[in-house]
Amino acid sequence: MRVSEDLSAYRNEFARIEKKIAGEFDAGKRRWVLAGGVGLLIVGLLLPQTSSAWSWTVLAGWSGGDAPVSMPMRMFVTLTVVFGVLVPIAALTLRRWRLASAALLGSGLASFFGLFGYWSQAGMIVGTPHAPSPAMVLNWVVMMVMTSQWLPVVLSKSPTDPRPRPQLILQ
Repeated sequence: MRVSEDLSAYRNEFARIEKKIAGEFDAGKRRWVLAGGVGLLIVGLLLPQTSSAWSWTVLAGWSGGDAPVSMPMRMFVTLTVVFGVLVPIAALTLRRWRLASAALLGSGLASFFGLFGYWSQAGMIVGTPHAPSPAMVLNWVVMMVMTSQWLPVVLSKSPTDPRPRPQLILQ
């Protein structure tokens, strides 16, 4: 009886620790691919996104700048900064499921807007200096790779998570 009373005093502490551990993920070897993707995105964001607009010019276009880029291109660059750099850094550092899920959803959305950003910039009037640059294509491909790397991390099951998670077909 004495041991049971001693352990009951720690029951709330055990529950708190279990909940904290259940909210974590282990990316395994994928963390190096994701970290490399963040590095590539940073390099890609330091280069021009079109033949006439740099990343900071595109981002400044939200507040009335005169960057000659389309709305999908602005969305792509914004989503790339937020969900390709900032959220993954926080997710890989803190190892929280919610941040990993946000990184997955945001990188998928950025990949979608990357397609439309490329299409809209490439479809502008011929002879104007607004064609998508190789850095924009690099960022777009890296966002698609990061989406594919976040998916198994988010779908994997934590050992202490009582809820079943969907299993990947190919592992």
